[in-house]
Amino acid sequence: MQYNPLGRTGLNVSRIGFGGGGIGQVWGATTRDEAVRAVHRALDLGINYFDVAPAYGDGKAEEALGIALEGRSEEVFIGTKVRVPADNLADATGAVKRSMETSLRLLKRDSVDILHVHNRFTENRGDVPNSLSADDVTGPVLEAYQAVQQAGKTRFIGLSAMDHHVPALNKIMETGDWDTVLAYYNLLNWTAQLPPPPGVDLFDNGQNIVLAKKHNMGVIGIRSHAAGALTGGVDRPVPADNDLLRQDIASAARLDFLLEGPIETLSQAATVFCLMNEDIHTTVPGVKNQAETEEMAACIDLDAFSPAQMARLGEVYNKAFIS
Repeated sequence: MQYNPLGRTGLNVSRIGFGGGGIGQVWGATTRDEAVRAVHRALDLGINYFDVAPAYGDGKAEEALGIALEGRSEEVFIGTKVRVPADNLADATGAVKRSMETSLRLLKRDSVDILHVHNRFTENRGDVPNSLSADDVTGPVLEAYQAVQQAGKTRFIGLSAMDHHVPALNKIMETGDWDTVLAYYNLLNWTAQLPPPPGVDLFDNGQNIVLAKKHNMGVIGIRSHAAGALTGGVDRPVPADNDLLRQDIASAARLDFLLEGPIETLSQAATVFCLMNEDIHTTVPGVKNQAETEEMAACIDLDAFSPAQMARLGEVYNKAFIS
């Protein structure tokens, strides 16, 4: 395994981390025992950063991780999240504290390394259910997170940057108050790093990786496999109203030119692509069993795409994966 300093936090994290959505059964079915075995295998392979959240299986991911880490001696870094109730920000500090109490009980720990905000950021509070405005986050939410930090329950605080209003996120990040960001970046959407191609209808993540670099924030890559579209086969029902996932599955079908040499699967290609971005300190693919864990960890030894593959990838990306 290879390791990177996670921005200004100084945490020396594995370049491939462990996304806890899988062991929370977000990305298909698994069992508690298999989830624990997946974590154990990750530790054996040198993975030391684990990303979980209460929303991942209503606590199942945090609970499985807590059980798996019992009796293990490896140094690990854990990030979890709180979805702050937007309808009662007067009690933001109390809400964050209560959520953390539950998370720490499930994780069987006294503290975590990073606590991320798990709400969406919108122009106005409540533009989508439970969303927060920039003023909410820079005001009462920041105060709540700093209170938990000062109480010794988390070392660092961060933001989840997914499906956000770009000006709101930019305003929050520009304060310099937050240590890390969870950045949406994968083969099908590069906009956390670069503007979208002209005329291509992509959700624009606002180049938040570039902004994070400006403030020396730790960058944690999320959705590396586009909710399963970049795995070669989504192993759970696709909701009829999930147009983005259906579109991503169709786009991913045009990436077979990346499967050459040692890169044998689309999952591997998706991970290699994220590893090629040196501004991402760790990428956390969501895995749910030992086999997936082993496949992701092995990507650290795979070569980057060739210049010809990158040229072809640029062509299809710039045409929205339409020939």
